[in-house]
Amino acid sequence: MLEYTEKLTLTPAMMTEDDVQSLRDVGWDDRDILDIVMACAYFNFRVRAVDGLGLDVPDVSAANAARAREHAAELAAEKGVTLPGDIWGVREQAEAASTGG
Repeated sequence: MLEYTEKLTLTPAMMTEDDVQSLRDVGWDDRDILDIVMACAYFNFRVRAVDGLGLDVPDVSAANAARAREHAAELAAEKGVTLPGDIWGVREQAEAASTGG
């Protein structure tokens, strides 16, 4: 699921039916897939709107992202998969926000 959303975020024009099928193959149904796409699209929209307007996002957002990542890890574990590494530095940002750094 995370690989799918990463591809959708970074290279949306390269998405194919095979990408959707790969989600089905690991147990996601079509409603799940729609929810995944809509959540990904919403967060991509939100980030671009905030960044495009030069707005500052409170540090609490990094902490919320870290909590969401932990929850995603729990859900992934239930499906028998592990999350990829923290390539975007979410944990580091959350730690810095919580210590005022």
